[in-house]
Amino acid sequence: MKIEEDAILGEFFDTPEKKAKWMKRIVYIYLLWIIFLIIGVAMMLLYMIK
Repeated sequence: MKIEEDAILGEFFDTPEKKAKWMKRIVYIYLLWIIFLIIGVAMMLLYMIK
């Protein structure tokens, strides 16, 4: 099943423009999550070292 055919998410991904916009947002959110994860791990390591 394609994401365009989904009952809930289909309205957000029904056109190529919408799909490209949402995929760009998802990539940015994923990168932001990775940055926060790295910062969190670094903070924990610094806390453990002290």
